[in-house]
Amino acid sequence: MRTTLSIIFFFFFCTAYTQPPLKSRQIDSIVLRINTSNLPVLADTLVQNDPEMGFKMTTFTTVIIQEGKLLKYVNLVNRSMKIDGGTKQITSSNAFYYEDNKLIKIEEYFIENNKKKTADWYYADEKPLYHTVQSAKAADRAVQLLMISNGIKQQVIK
Repeated sequence: MRTTLSIIFFFFFCTAYTQPPLKSRQIDSIVLRINTSNLPVLADTLVQNDPEMGFKMTTFTTVIIQEGKLLKYVNLVNRSMKIDGGTKQITSSNAFYYEDNKLIKIEEYFIENNKKKTADWYYADEKPLYHTVQSAKAADRAVQLLMISNGIKQQVIK
């Protein structure tokens, strides 16, 4: 009986530790509401092309602002580079989500050679809360993204 209780406690602890906190699920519901809203989207595109170097990069930026509050900022980048007689395509995206101008989530993805890597970063009270990345450098990346977010807010909300 004692062994059984110990095993149950161990599995419960492991399961509870690996699941995202309740706050992240609440944040996901806010993100879903933003993504399914009919709010106007501001968009801009920047194309950098250097045929001599075999380089082309197109950046698509979209922003959703409601009543002077930043809700969503997305940066999607498509890169094309000529390397060793071939062309290398890389696509990356960062989507920053806000509530009351405070960062709540960042969704990132990176596609190279048809391989996609994704990462989600959750924030509460302008501090990292939870992430889906399995890396020793994940905590540093979370702080770096928070600094990028602060720069975005300074540029967008004036």
